[in-house]
Amino acid sequence: MPAPSLGDLSARDLEPILAVASKLAAPFDLDTMLGEVVAATKQVLRAERVSVWLYDAAADELVLRLSGDLDAVRIPAGTGIVGTCARERRLINVPDCYADPRFDPSMDRKTGFRTRCLLTLPLVDHADVLVGVVQVLNKSGGTFDEADETLATVLAAQCAVALQRVRMTEALLDGERMRQELELARVVQRKTLPPSVPVVPGYDLHGTFEPADLTGGDTYDLVQFPQGVLVVLGDATGHGMGPALSVAQMQAMLRMAFRLGADLETAFVRVNDLLADAVPPDRFITAFIGLLDPASHRVRFHSGGQGPILVFRAATEALEAHLPTSFPLAAMPLTRLRPATVLSLAPGDVLVLLSDGYLEHRNPDGEEFGQERVLEVLRAHRDRSMAGVAASLLAAVRAFARGAPQEDDMTAVLVKREGAPAGSGRFPRRLEALEALFALVAGAFTRRGIDPSLRPAVDFAVEELFTNMVKYEPNGAAEVELALAEIPRGVEATLIDRGVDRFDPTQSPEVDVSRPISERRPGGLGLHLVRKMVDTIDYEYREDVREARITFRKTAVAAAGGGNARH
Repeated sequence: MPAPSLGDLSARDLEPILAVASKLAAPFDLDTMLGEVVAATKQVLRAERVSVWLYDAAADELVLRLSGDLDAVRIPAGTGIVGTCARERRLINVPDCYADPRFDPSMDRKTGFRTRCLLTLPLVDHADVLVGVVQVLNKSGGTFDEADETLATVLAAQCAVALQRVRMTEALLDGERMRQELELARVVQRKTLPPSVPVVPGYDLHGTFEPADLTGGDTYDLVQFPQGVLVVLGDATGHGMGPALSVAQMQAMLRMAFRLGADLETAFVRVNDLLADAVPPDRFITAFIGLLDPASHRVRFHSGGQGPILVFRAATEALEAHLPTSFPLAAMPLTRLRPATVLSLAPGDVLVLLSDGYLEHRNPDGEEFGQERVLEVLRAHRDRSMAGVAASLLAAVRAFARGAPQEDDMTAVLVKREGAPAGSGRFPRRLEALEALFALVAGAFTRRGIDPSLRPAVDFAVEELFTNMVKYEPNGAAEVELALAEIPRGVEATLIDRGVDRFDPTQSPEVDVSRPISERRPGGLGLHLVRKMVDTIDYEYREDVREARITFRKTAVAAAGGGNARH
């Protein structure tokens, strides 16, 4: 019997085929479309049952997605009749299943259904992409013939296009949902970062966050508490909103714990235990949590799985690595805690905290950036500000990558104890020392690449403040210390005077320069001008050691005359 052409199809046969074709533009989900395919196939071919297997190209497997009474089943492509059909992409008509050695009767035994005859067809779309396989079981009143094969082939082609369209639509929707979630996660991450870092005399602090295309759960924190400067770097497992919320939760709990007066150990344990209850079992956070004591120049820390903890030693130009002290946060409740690690920072030393996005960044040859290249950057830029070092480190990673994509977030926290010789010095309490002070300022500007247009204001402020220190304590034995540090777009200068009584220059009366000289009270004009020429000026006095500390800042972005005194 010759195979019928499309013109031989009856209205009853043609109607469900055209109905499936009309569904190509319908916004059905996959399960609904599978139901449509099964219903149309059963009607057209007068079958008792229809099973649809979808092809998983990544696993090279067929997945049973719709059958009357079976849950999802996976088999390797090429196995059995359905696998042979997929691999060879050809129709297989089996009139007597139990006589065919390729037939697997195990599913009949599971369901109690007996398969007499079987028609198996590949689902291949218009682009010649294998979508899956459809199996038609038990034709009513006999076996499947050539006419059925022709009908099934026409129907299978329509079904393949419909199923592929639905799968592509769902993939696009999933991608859009993921994109929106990642954008929201990125906003959450940004909101957890500190808007500014604390100003700590004698220290240069900097944090930076460079997200990857897939947002993960990195964060950092730098904030001043009575217990010390809190230093945090965290990295949650996974990507998307969940990890971003986890690190935001950790950061909020840490801030609250230290604000309420908790010590390092109590905060670490309590935050870990609360996260262990809140975070899903398959998620955790690697985190460095430390406190910097600027007075003793020590950092005490616990690290939950975050490592290595790096310290650049200025005296030897070597990189020191420390291991974590505990397992990652949220992995399990803590019953005991190992002692905290204590780091002493000498002048010029840098605490270097890097997420694995830096150290494990790979180039096209598969090499990782690693600690040695971090050390090279620190050696080459040791006299720069920490903001400058962070920028150089990021540039070095990108140059090393040679265009290879960034696969993970890159987060860095740098804590440097100031004290490089080019930026500080001690001077005798004599006006003759002014020339040496100016030389130190000039050297610091040159070595650190500070905007030279700021020099006149800095020189004037240093001269006026130093002269006042000499004037009010002419017989003091202690030397006056001057330290300069580069800050973003400017410079910070600190003068330290020891063994002296309190004298706060920020509280000297304002001078009305519009009045005639004859009507003004003598004195105070120099300090008045200093306050007008610098951005901010702060005064601190420690009664216990009789130490006065004056710090002023001058940047290129502040408007002239925008001085602001604080004490």
